[in-house]
Amino acid sequence: MSKFPHLFSPLRVGSVTLKNRIFSTGHDTLLARQYAVGDELVAYHKARAEGGAGLIILQVAGVHETARYTGHSLMATTDDCIPGYRRVAEALHAHDCKVFGQVFHPGREIMEGTDGSIPAAYAPSAVPNERFHVMPVPLSRRMIRDIVAGYGDAARRMQKAGLDGCEIVASHGYLPAQFLHPRVNQRDDEYGGSKENRLRFLREVITDIRAKVGPAFVVGMRITGDERDADTIEAGEVLQFCKMLDGDSGGLDYYNVIAGTSASLGGAVHIVPPMIVENAYVAPFAKAMKSVVSKPVFVAGRINQPQTAEQVIASGQADLCGMTRAMIADPDMARKAEAGRLDDIRACIACNQACIGHFHMGYSISSWSSAAAPAA
Repeated sequence: MSKFPHLFSPLRVGSVTLKNRIFSTGHDTLLARQYAVGDELVAYHKARAEGGAGLIILQVAGVHETARYTGHSLMATTDDCIPGYRRVAEALHAHDCKVFGQVFHPGREIMEGTDGSIPAAYAPSAVPNERFHVMPVPLSRRMIRDIVAGYGDAARRMQKAGLDGCEIVASHGYLPAQFLHPRVNQRDDEYGGSKENRLRFLREVITDIRAKVGPAFVVGMRITGDERDADTIEAGEVLQFCKMLDGDSGGLDYYNVIAGTSASLGGAVHIVPPMIVENAYVAPFAKAMKSVVSKPVFVAGRINQPQTAEQVIASGQADLCGMTRAMIADPDMARKAEAGRLDDIRACIACNQACIGHFHMGYSISSWSSAAAPAA
């Protein structure tokens, strides 16, 4: 009998069934090549599928030319992305692992230009962010329409490539979250002001995606419950927005909750929370989310051991646990946990050296070892 009966039970999400409750969240890897999936990224995710993950969510893919927020992201604006996505889908499906892509626009959260210059950034309103000191250009209605259509077109390309679903990134202060935020969105048209108006952009994105992929393709949303920032959107308002979306027919199949925001230095800490942060600290918000929506709720945030994940699921706080850094530290973590080989697991301690540490030094993320360390 499994030591983790809840963790290794199947879960139905939309039209697909996941073999267990462990997933890898969408995260930057510095393994994208020319804005597309290449050999390295396929190998990286294949190792985690072989290691027993039930679901892998790929890193963000831009849905519009204004969404190129770094030079090492994926883009899904043309059919050129389809062959790479098809390769990773085939590699993961061979190990009974489902795969979703992320559809993404950063809005004002632009990190770098492709040529070294300061790029133009677009957002609901001309409200700067603290972290990157970016002053965005307010989006015109025409650009909003183009970006909304870009989300649906990107999702359709992922579906054509054989992915099982897509995830709208409305977390961490990115463009959909900027529309929701009453102090970032200062528009006086149909996209600003009331809750209904601030939710309009996200609703249009979901509607456009559904119209282009149909009911069988899984469509979910990642959203921040607590930005951990002084100028935050209130958690209660986030719950209200999700309750409103949950009432829409033919909408989302799941909600994936997280903490933090890219917009501030304090909030950005929680994108990759360090070891001083409590284990499973987002789970209470996931529980609150489950009380207002009817679809499965995913959660991540310092869930680094199978024992912790089992407790989160068994207690009814969430339906699926993101264990991304646990599987960076040990790609075979899930398989070892299922077999009861707990002492063989190389545990993530949230040191943030070989994941986000490598990222900020310009190295691809990896399991830490002396061989992986950059030369002194």
